[in-house]
Parts: sequence; structure tokens; C-alpha cells
Amino acid sequence: MSNPNAPQYPQQPQQQPVYAQQAPPAAPPAYAPRPALPTTLAHTNTFALVAIITAFLQPIAAIVFGHMALGQIKRNGDAGRGIALTGLIIGYVYVAFIILFVIVYVGLLVTMFASLASLSSSYRY
Repeated sequence: MSNPNAPQYPQQPQQQPVYAQQAPPAAPPAYAPRPALPTTLAHTNTFALVAIITAFLQPIAAIVFGHMALGQIKRNGDAGRGIALTGLIIGYVYVAFIILFVIVYVGLLVTMFASLASLSSSYRY
């Protein structure tokens, strides 16, 4: 039942769909493990290490050793500037907290004795 007057086109062969071939996952490249790097603790300024250690025990010593370490680091080019600064900062903050605590404590004592004096002056013998 086709129309004989209709133009005839050559038949195209049907092609099967082409699927992308997936390559197997590539194995990670084999790298040689890096050797462990030596620590730089041997080249760190000794006063900087003392400053960070004494920052928690004796903050005044941490401040002194921190400033000495910064001077040596500037002069010699040693490592440890960050450690020295950390010891200095912790030392100064610790001293500030101690001074604040003493001020609050003395204020508390003054207030307590003033209130006791006020209370005792109201009694009559």
C-alpha cells in the first residue's frame, strides 16, 4: 500500500548504539615515601624555649627571657620568634590577671572592713 509515485530513498542500515567504553580505574601512581624531616628544635633560640616554659610558672621570668630571646633572634637570625612572642604574651596576660586579682581582692577587703566598721558604729554599749 505504498504510493508508487512517492520518491524512493535508499534504506539506511540500522546501527547499534555505541556505548562509551569505560576504562578500568587507574591505579594511583606509586610514590616513594618522603623521608622524615628533621625538627628545627636544635636551631631554636634557647631563651625562647625558656620563655614559653616559664610563662606558666613565673610570668615575670617569661617576660624577661622573651625580650632577651627577641633581641638575640633579631641579632643572630635564630628560629623561635613565634615561641618567644607566645611566652611574652602569656607572661604579660598572666601579670595583668594577677594585678587585676590583687586590685579586686584589696577592694573586697576594703569594702568588708568598711561595712564592719559601719556595722559596729551603730551598736551602743
